Amino acid sequence: MEEIKYVERKNSNCNKWDEQTGMFGEENLHAMWVADMDFRVPQCVIAALENYVQFGVYGYYKIPQEYYTAFINWEKVHHELEVKKEWMRFSPGVVAGFHWLVQILSNSGDAVIVNTPVYYPFLNAVKNNDRRLICSDLICEDGIYRIDYEDKLVVSKSFNRDNKSIIKINYRNVSKMVLQSIMADLIDIHSQFETHSLFDAENHLIILDEFINQPLKKLFQTYSLAYRTYREINRDYQKALNEELSDEQLEFYQAQLAEINSLDLEELDEDELEREKKLLQSYEKTNEQISKYRQYMNGDRGALATLSNALSELEELNDNPQYQNTYERMYDLYYNLIDLDDEIINEFNSTNFDEYRLNEIQEVFFKLNRLKRKYGQSIEAIKEAKEDLEMKVAAFNNREAYLNDLKKQLDIAYQETKSIAEQITRLRQSKAKEFTELVTKELKSLYLDKVVFKVDFKLVDFQKNGQDNVEFLISTNAGQTLKPLNKVASGGEMSRIMLAIKILSLSSSSVETIIFDEADTGVSGKVAESIGAKMKYISKQHQVLCITHLAQVAAFAKNHYLIQKSSNDNYTNVKIKELSYDQSINEIAKLISGKEVSQESINHAKKLKISSE
Repeated sequence: MEEIKYVERKNSNCNKWDEQTGMFGEENLHAMWVADMDFRVPQCVIAALENYVQFGVYGYYKIPQEYYTAFINWEKVHHELEVKKEWMRFSPGVVAGFHWLVQILSNSGDAVIVNTPVYYPFLNAVKNNDRRLICSDLICEDGIYRIDYEDKLVVSKSFNRDNKSIIKINYRNVSKMVLQSIMADLIDIHSQFETHSLFDAENHLIILDEFINQPLKKLFQTYSLAYRTYREINRDYQKALNEELSDEQLEFYQAQLAEINSLDLEELDEDELEREKKLLQSYEKTNEQISKYRQYMNGDRGALATLSNALSELEELNDNPQYQNTYERMYDLYYNLIDLDDEIINEFNSTNFDEYRLNEIQEVFFKLNRLKRKYGQSIEAIKEAKEDLEMKVAAFNNREAYLNDLKKQLDIAYQETKSIAEQITRLRQSKAKEFTELVTKELKSLYLDKVVFKVDFKLVDFQKNGQDNVEFLISTNAGQTLKPLNKVASGGEMSRIMLAIKILSLSSSSVETIIFDEADTGVSGKVAESIGAKMKYISKQHQVLCITHLAQVAAFAKNHYLIQKSSNDNYTNVKIKELSYDQSINEIAKLISGKEVSQESINHAKKLKISSE
């Protein structure tokens, strides 16, 4: 058995060894991986790779039939699932395949649950495709992992004396990246910086689709399939349209076909040929061994001659009843041995060495291996290459008919895609009216009395989410022309617009906690008061945390916490404490009057608190 060798890979530009701080927040971790192991591969793998390298030409190969057969059989045996070849797609890796499945089986904004612990790129695949990541830790009992149907999430972050952070989810160490992925689906952070995202019109379609939510999901699934089919057919059609074969190319394809057709692939039994070749190649060695056998068995001093002499001596005792039975048994053994010897010699004599047949077989293998190097390491791959070449030749000889057929397929795919895209557009336009009315209503309650809000549609070429470009237009003053948000709205107006949209989006969101981080920037007075009232309204359905410097907003909170930060040359200290009612009034008064708290500001703070209840 080959020895298993462990190899340390520090300073080899290896992610898990040399990027531990960047990926996991600390060094000196033991690098353990599923796909990227640190054990030297078996020598047979190295030898196979060396042979491939020595070939010197590296190209693209088709997927062999054995690839499909192995998977189909596995699913049938282990899961009683009948998988068809046409359902399968080649993937360059597990991570890429996971990305594709997320795209195929879900839509933008959908929640995707992942059972952890798991390979971290799976988590990224959910986030990178604009899905909401939901993590649920598996429970390990007696070495078997099962789903925890009563899952609770406990998140903690601590710092050691070296100021290195330790992040844990359900008491297990995780990276900052994993924490960010998970918390984004649990907590919605609304900040003054998020408000700036409204300036980018590309986000407006996402906001509208999030508002529509469920009615779009089934349409998106149908559209995604139709759109993908349309793109594939269009690619083939454009390629065929722009690629007219020359006579030289045709001759080249025909030559390749002739090379493949020089072998009868349908009748060729590779295993049987290999067995016959080995038999013929071993004839010389077998002949030598048979010659030695004959010497030992039939020579002057061979086994048969020696046994015959021994039997003759024993025959003299045949008249003695004591030895008669033994003699008869030895007699039978001798003649059985002669029969066996005859069988061996006859078997050898029946094997006629045919040098011409050996050369013929070797020529077949030479051609077959040459084709394998060109088209893939299996007969099925060569057959697929043959079909592809036949199609190319047919396309050349029947170019007009071939293009017409592709054009018909393309027209059908276009109409199917367009039909679904139009359904998506009609749904968006219908829901956009409702969205406009609700946004306008919310904005007027935030003292934008003269506001006019509109969702503007423009049709574009097919894209992954339909054929719509959407942009929010607004007018905040009477008689003002509708313009894009970044051309009209001030900072305070943008805060209110974003808050109005946030209120609507939360109605279909599963997020339980919302943090408003100084989202009231640029407002004051009655506007600030209205924003505080909106946050209180949201808190009826969600947990709301608000960071603010406005007394009118702070007064609406049920609970107040004071955060204080102090520092010196060696460290920074942050304290947080819950405030009593009187302490809350005092802090609100500070927001009104500054450091010097007057009785007037305290009275004003009390009035704000009372009016907010």
